[in-house]
Amino acid sequence: MSITIKQIAELAGVSRGTVDKVLNGRPGVKAETRERVLKIADELDYKPNYLGKALVKSREKTRIGVILTPEYNPFVHEIIQGIHQAQDEFKLFGIEIEIKMLNTLEPAEQIGILHYFENENFAGVAVFPLNDTQVIRKVNSMSARGIAIITFNSRIKEINDICFIGQNHYWGGRTAAGLMTKLLPEGGETAVIISATALSCHQDRLKGFTDRIKTVTPEITIRAVKENQDRTESAFRIMLEYCNSYPDLKGLYITGGGCAGVCRALEAAEKTGRIKVISHDVVSDTLQLLNTGAIDFTLGQTPELQGYLLIKTLFEYLIKQQKPVSGIIDIPIEIITSDTLQYQLSNDPAPEMQE
Repeated sequence: MSITIKQIAELAGVSRGTVDKVLNGRPGVKAETRERVLKIADELDYKPNYLGKALVKSREKTRIGVILTPEYNPFVHEIIQGIHQAQDEFKLFGIEIEIKMLNTLEPAEQIGILHYFENENFAGVAVFPLNDTQVIRKVNSMSARGIAIITFNSRIKEINDICFIGQNHYWGGRTAAGLMTKLLPEGGETAVIISATALSCHQDRLKGFTDRIKTVTPEITIRAVKENQDRTESAFRIMLEYCNSYPDLKGLYITGGGCAGVCRALEAAEKTGRIKVISHDVVSDTLQLLNTGAIDFTLGQTPELQGYLLIKTLFEYLIKQQKPVSGIIDIPIEIITSDTLQYQLSNDPAPEMQE
């Protein structure tokens, strides 16, 4: 049977109000009394009845805002699925979620959405932050006002968040470079299409990729880096330019969305399979292109899980009053090939070994 505040009060020889103050970190209690109450609570493994408190609090909605990058990237829709899953799970507790998607990657637009969440008294905000001084300043001012901030996917160390949820993208880029080395054992020319230089995750992927190429595989050269902002049509145009400008190109690394455009360009240039492609994110486009062999590897980061964790972590912080154990909730790097994809999608048992 769980211990109650009343029982702790009786054992400590104080009122229930005093115990409540101690357990909630409020002032007005002598140091020796506070120490005695905390010791008793710890010895008896006291767990706060957050369920009862949350049900009472559910009469007043706890509003959580989420800021995502533009919707034309399929990755964003995977995150939204995870958010909706968490919303269904925690709706009993009065959690109200509002999702805002950027139309551009301009700092002014993101700051405007942050202003909205602040003015409408949202208790927590999960933001995919742009790496911009004014954005950082705005997020930190909201944090100073007591709004719970979580950043995800793109980590910016200068932001005062309660935690970051996402991958170590530098090592994602290094992993991509290691895979490219295996695809091009004799070396050769490669190029990069970066999603957006305004997002630290893509800056980190590019740095990880170039660092490993330069220090470990100098026989592979990087001829060009261009930005497509996750747009399929931009990726198509850039890839055609690469094919025309670098006839000996052997590899392409794309850090974000737009893989379908890359592969259409390779098909138009009759270079599908001749130019090796490494991408990120296991979304509908990449799944199809992996199956056809147009993409050789893709690196996954389970966006649905990320979306779920955004709401779960804010729920625990705002309702259960539990801080994340770590300032970083790391999302593992997955390496997906056509074979691992078929294995994951197949319900067939493994073939029996021959006698």
